[in-house]
Amino acid sequence: MVDVRGKSGEMTLLFAYASNLNRERMAERCPTAEPLGTGVLADHRLVFRHGADLEPHAGATAVGVVWRLGPDDMIALDHYEGFPGLYRKDYRLVQLAGGEAVEAMLYRMNREGYAVPPEEYLAIVREGYQDFGLSEAVLDAAVELTARLKPAISGLPRRPGFH
Repeated sequence: MVDVRGKSGEMTLLFAYASNLNRERMAERCPTAEPLGTGVLADHRLVFRHGADLEPHAGATAVGVVWRLGPDDMIALDHYEGFPGLYRKDYRLVQLAGGEAVEAMLYRMNREGYAVPPEEYLAIVREGYQDFGLSEAVLDAAVELTARLKPAISGLPRRPGFH
């Protein structure tokens, strides 16, 4: 198992599951980031609270990509994600497609409740799914699930770097 906690000057592994899947957007924000490959996070599911989030859910599997990030990349992503106000950092074991388990950082939303995201945001996430050959059915199912979940939230602030 690889454990990379992003200590000063070190690389960090990030499990990206939504807009950070988008290669073009990641290249703009994090020019030294390198994708290690697709991966899965057991017992978690993708939901939306306007922005994407992963929440624990027994038996579910969240899909995404593990990126290797440098210190400047982490600074840029923290700003984009609204860390520590909108999102917090969490560390979980992610299984890469090749079978290796890695400890990766992921952003988790600090809010409760559910809200379907704007189409503009979903289009960015969908491009990321296409970039890495992930099933868009997973994304569509998460949007449908979010629309059914309660309690709904409204009036969420936009992510600082989102445009």
